[in-house]
Amino acid sequence: MTVGVIGAGNIGEHLIREKLAKMSVDVRFIMKDDGIYKNMTEKVGELHGWRCWHSITTVDVVFLAIPTLDDGKIASEYMDFFLSRGIRVITCEKGAMSNYFDQVAQWRDMIGYSAAVGGGTRLLKHLKLQISSDTEEIHAVLNGTLNFIFSEISLGRSFGEVVEEARRLRCVEPGAKDPLEIINKEAALDIPMKTAILLNVLDFGGRISFAQARNIQVKKVKEEELNQLLKQADKFRYIVSVAKSNHEEPCIGGFKYKIGSWNVSGGFKKIESNSLYNDLVINGVNNAFVVSEGKYGKSGRYRFIGPGAEPEPTTSAMMKDFADFCYEILKARS
Repeated sequence: MTVGVIGAGNIGEHLIREKLAKMSVDVRFIMKDDGIYKNMTEKVGELHGWRCWHSITTVDVVFLAIPTLDDGKIASEYMDFFLSRGIRVITCEKGAMSNYFDQVAQWRDMIGYSAAVGGGTRLLKHLKLQISSDTEEIHAVLNGTLNFIFSEISLGRSFGEVVEEARRLRCVEPGAKDPLEIINKEAALDIPMKTAILLNVLDFGGRISFAQARNIQVKKVKEEELNQLLKQADKFRYIVSVAKSNHEEPCIGGFKYKIGSWNVSGGFKKIESNSLYNDLVINGVNNAFVVSEGKYGKSGRYRFIGPGAEPEPTTSAMMKDFADFCYEILKARS
């Protein structure tokens, strides 16, 4: 199996060194910020001419492991180039799927998107299996970093200490400096993109109406609100809800959004305001969702928990998508 890798930061380097290097995989190219490489150290071409480089289109699968740049436009151009040539793409980048899904939707079956939402959980694939015509409510913890911060504070640790550990774990949005900025970057950048991807991939708007993260307007958390959250860390979690009914509930920060017949909301919500939220009180850098079936949950409720951010679970999810594609490619060739 032949592959290419775009991006060699935290995720890309971990993917190359810890995953692909241990498999019988022919890595034809690695695209870094300063050029095209044959391996991690041998440069063979300039980045500005990547479309014309001879090995670019000789691969079966491309791993897209770049940060979100220009709200996903750059990633969407990469995806369009390879997908239109029949080359599958596995991505952990969020901008393309959340702001330019209309441009790549026709190739959705050729996109491995597990790592874009939920890190190592493959949350979207599990959630897709649970949604039916009886689904009334879906509630999810989509940001493992915020969950880690508030679950640890609720156990008695200091805010500063937990934030520094989150930095060491490399699970905070790049560029955030002070603790409040970290909270707001996760809430205002990461979560809207993950929410839009969830809505798009699971067809909440049907096959013709797609969510765009740029249109999800998030109210940032203020300093005094953060102080309130820190004092009551055991009572709040950042929860994203997708429901047929429109519930008003206490919320700090966050957003409201409408797609099709579904009401979408997110923010720091009081756990006690909905009995389903108790299923989302989890520890660590983890994600979770709970699905309620039937009116007032009469047909059941389903819960799922899995590892979220960090390079290891993210690249593990990408490799599971790769295994799925390998099976499809080999089956088509036989």
